[in-house]
Amino acid sequence: MVVDKAKLTPEEFLATVLVPEFGRETGHICWDCKHLKPVLKGSKFPPADLIGWCTMIHWPFYWCITDFNVVKKCYAMEKGIYTPKKF
Repeated sequence: MVVDKAKLTPEEFLATVLVPEFGRETGHICWDCKHLKPVLKGSKFPPADLIGWCTMIHWPFYWCITDFNVVKKCYAMEKGIYTPKKF
């Protein structure tokens, strides 16, 4: 599927450029949230078990989201750019 990048919002464009290391198969609801900042593919910085950080919880020290503690409910949940839609 060819994406017309001129018609994308800035958030949608970044979601196509900044590819996360992990995907929805982890089972976290965080993938539907706009506050998730995922670990990028090929990144050498974070520990291997992190899928990303929540920029809303415990600001300015972001909450780490690990692969083995699956988040099913969150008070800071807001729909965001990683929702399962096609750009």
